[in-house]
Amino acid sequence: MTRPSSMLRWRVQADEHYRAIRTLRREHARQERRIWRELRILALGAFTLVAIAIIARQWHATHQPPIAFLWIFGVPLLLVGGYAATRPLALRRAVQRQLDEDPSTQQERRYTLDSAGLRIDGESFHVEMPWAQLVVVRETNEFFLFVTRKAAFYLPKRAIAWPERLEGVRDLLVEYLGDRADVR
Repeated sequence: MTRPSSMLRWRVQADEHYRAIRTLRREHARQERRIWRELRILALGAFTLVAIAIIARQWHATHQPPIAFLWIFGVPLLLVGGYAATRPLALRRAVQRQLDEDPSTQQERRYTLDSAGLRIDGESFHVEMPWAQLVVVRETNEFFLFVTRKAAFYLPKRAIAWPERLEGVRDLLVEYLGDRADVR
């Protein structure tokens, strides 16, 4: 059964672009580096517990705060905490820089989904992806995320005008991607 194509038009909005990039990063971490992220969290937790145990033991033995141990364990933990706290700000700044410096982000985008795959057109760019190239398409509350091995794209649901059309896009994705389409 051949489905008619769906053409969707939309323009990038700064806050929406930031949310999409953040969502795509989370998706990438979930897909590609899940075990390493969990191992890093476990290692940091073990380091913190060991540090607390050593500091508490020394404090209990000497009845004075062990300043040397506080420096040895406290500084790395503060650095990691500072890094974790500033990551969202760094991402927001990088996204804003991309929006300011890349003129293609300001262009209207036309997404076409048909039997050939996904096509994205703008005034100065054209991207074609056959369905086989897409690793997964995931639907969130706000976006459709199209993930390939080397790139990722998003389609805001606001670009899809009617609920019936949203269901048509979901059906089309399930038909051509099967299990790789994680849509509602």
